[in-house]
Amino acid sequence: MAVAQREDADTALRVAGLCKSFGDLEVLRDVSLAAHEHDVIAILGASGSGKSTLLRCINLLEVPDAGEVHVGGELIRMRRDRRGQAMPADRRQVDRIRARLGMVFQQFNLWSHLTVMQNVIEAPVHVLGLPRREAVDRAHALLEKVGLSDKLDAYPAHLSGGQEQRAAIARALAMEPAVMLFDEPTSALDPELVGEVLKVIRDLAEEGRTMLIVTHEVGFARDVSSRTVFLHEGRIEEEGASRAVLDAPRSPRLKRFLSGERYGTLPLDQSSHNEGRSGP
Repeated sequence: MAVAQREDADTALRVAGLCKSFGDLEVLRDVSLAAHEHDVIAILGASGSGKSTLLRCINLLEVPDAGEVHVGGELIRMRRDRRGQAMPADRRQVDRIRARLGMVFQQFNLWSHLTVMQNVIEAPVHVLGLPRREAVDRAHALLEKVGLSDKLDAYPAHLSGGQEQRAAIARALAMEPAVMLFDEPTSALDPELVGEVLKVIRDLAEEGRTMLIVTHEVGFARDVSSRTVFLHEGRIEEEGASRAVLDAPRSPRLKRFLSGERYGTLPLDQSSHNEGRSGP
């Protein structure tokens, strides 16, 4: 059942009462949160706590069993099929809203047969209908922003993992999304490459981008995010201003989680990789 929350004019994203199960396994249990414009929300939790599933339910890569998702004040409409399972009521609405949600995955998901430039311009041209020349100009600016202006014609197979992830970030930004969703963006990287990706995300935060970041980089979350949400077994165990939550956690579970992580400020010129991939 959805939980009523106040809808402010600057609310970029709101989820209310989100639930998701896979068979008998409850992965999300009545999760509600809101991101206002310019918020950077870090989502922490042990593997299997529901972090990645939360992001995938927000952009309907997974269909939630119950609850509501609002993007820019617009509710994603759902209905029940003949078996009683939830499904989008209007696929065109889902496609349109997805264009406003930039998703960056753990495994980069670049098209291997396209160059970096082609990867970045593909969706703006074919989804947004942007003129190719304008899309190319936008891509040049974004690839310079993420430090890949010398890799325009390179194919993903010729890039390092950090370069691939930075290209994936540029590709997501090319759609000019209202909200960026990062699903463990450094978990698939070698330790020495983590810092270059975190620097790009830090720069986006300083620009005022609205972002939800699933991460195990606790020091980065403390320094960069405005709010932190800690998930445990599919529920929000603790949330609040990042420095308050991470410096003085109230929840014993969060205290134990933090004690198991390498906790410290991450320098911009070197990386610290804390964990592998998150669970569902």
